[in-house]
Amino acid sequence: MKILHVYKDYYPPVVGGIEKHIAQVCNHLKKKHEVQVLVCNRGFSTEIEHVDGVRVVKVGQLGRLQSAPIPPAFALWLRRLEADILHFHLPNPTCELSYLLARPPGAVVATYHSDIVRQEFLLRFYSPFLRSFLRKTRLILPTSPVYAEGSLYLREFAHKCRVVPLGVDTHLFDSISPVKEEVNALHVRYGQEFILFVGKLRYYKGLQFLIRAMPRIPVPLVIVGTGPMEDELKGLAILNGVKEKVHFAGEVSDMDLAAYYHACSLFVLPSIYRSEAYGLVQLEAHACGKPVVSTRLGTGVEYVNLHLKTGCVVPPADPDALAAAIESLLNDPKRRQEMGEFARQRVCDEFDLDRMFHKIEDVYQEALESR
Repeated sequence: MKILHVYKDYYPPVVGGIEKHIAQVCNHLKKKHEVQVLVCNRGFSTEIEHVDGVRVVKVGQLGRLQSAPIPPAFALWLRRLEADILHFHLPNPTCELSYLLARPPGAVVATYHSDIVRQEFLLRFYSPFLRSFLRKTRLILPTSPVYAEGSLYLREFAHKCRVVPLGVDTHLFDSISPVKEEVNALHVRYGQEFILFVGKLRYYKGLQFLIRAMPRIPVPLVIVGTGPMEDELKGLAILNGVKEKVHFAGEVSDMDLAAYYHACSLFVLPSIYRSEAYGLVQLEAHACGKPVVSTRLGTGVEYVNLHLKTGCVVPPADPDALAAAIESLLNDPKRRQEMGEFARQRVCDEFDLDRMFHKIEDVYQEALESR
């Protein structure tokens, strides 16, 4: 089977949540199928390279409009790269418009990661094209039943939806033994107890509200990741008098990331917009036996983190609610341990990568047979 994964942004070594997911799927599929990836390059020129045995075409772009890249040759490359399955990752205005222009052969499936939430100008222009694209898909893969039911765009295509939750490599996180020394070093650096955030420092992550909650929280906050809000968040920590309690660790390797998860007391995902459609980092924390405090967004976030079972779910943009939930778990180590153990078992049972891979391949087969 020839499979082409299509996304508007980049591919590892440039890493974000979706980029990492696409790479994991491609690295699995390449064992049995011919796999290519079509994405945008950061510069003007188009480049072709092989990453871990996967052919990646990076189409040059002229710039960006409302965060969407403008790559003039994208539609041409869609026609040129023949595939039995064209697997799009949405939201993806660049690629969907390119598909409608190019109309390449092949069965189209689409993983629906998120609605477009903030870019209202783009959304007014984009909505009819999105619906036209979704009509031409064979199958749509929402990442959670919550998003499948809650998205305005997916409701009218419910008959095409096949929920495929994102998964994590449980073997990378399930044992503390390989990272025991790193965990001890983190406890020396930050203390025996600290709370952890992992992710890009973007507007929808809600870190400003977590920092505002920090005066009430008796342990440090460690932030792993970088992003456009980093300077603003550092200034907010100073303004709230918690500069010494908020630590910016920057980007870390996968092995070091496992150590951070194992070392922390609990994980916090304080997102404030539906752009946070799933929160894969929650599963990574759960795989390490850590409970999570997250926010109620009407998305897959609360599908991943079950309220009062694997952690606590609180209203978004509410520093007091965040502080209360975090304090309650910090003050109850036994409850934290029970939640963490249940969370770890649930990840192994429901969110392992192999389970996700099998579901995706089943979708491909169904899409081909539905011709």
